[in-house]
Amino acid sequence: MENTAIPATAPLAWNAIVRQALVLTIALIAFSALLYVLDINIMKMSTSAVSFIVTIALGVGIALMTIRHQRALDGGFISFGRAFLVGLATVAVGVFLSGFWNYILVKFIDPNYPTRMKEQMMEAWGDVMPPEALEEMETSVTSFERMRELDNIALTSLAAALIFGLICALIAAAIGRRNPATA
Repeated sequence: MENTAIPATAPLAWNAIVRQALVLTIALIAFSALLYVLDINIMKMSTSAVSFIVTIALGVGIALMTIRHQRALDGGFISFGRAFLVGLATVAVGVFLSGFWNYILVKFIDPNYPTRMKEQMMEAWGDVMPPEALEEMETSVTSFERMRELDNIALTSLAAALIFGLICALIAAAIGRRNPATA
């Protein structure tokens, strides 16, 4: 007779979650710094798409590593829900912390960065946007200037953490789950 009882689950490995979140933070900051140093126009659609894919790949990869660690602690099995929770916690913390790189960049390293981003946006979208929208964008620099405000960075980072965390956690949980019945 085969034992199909679900093994007891260990507590969440918060030390692994935090450690992997810090690895993700460093990877995201390094990627962002690389784009900055190479002066790549991140406002172009192609660059934004590549940046999104790289960010998702990093998030899914790190979340999957954390899920596999938790799965090993849980006796080789992990439900989709538990894997999702582990992945979400890892990616959300990593993305949230990496968002503060933007604050450091525009506050201390390059205070002219918001102006440069506005210029890059004009360069990337100037030919495609209607003249009225282009004029409105030129006069309204508040969204770029708000990059210097810590409260705006915190809110933007929180929103990004939740969105990217959900996407990456769903993908990683689907890949990393292992139920006793399917093993």
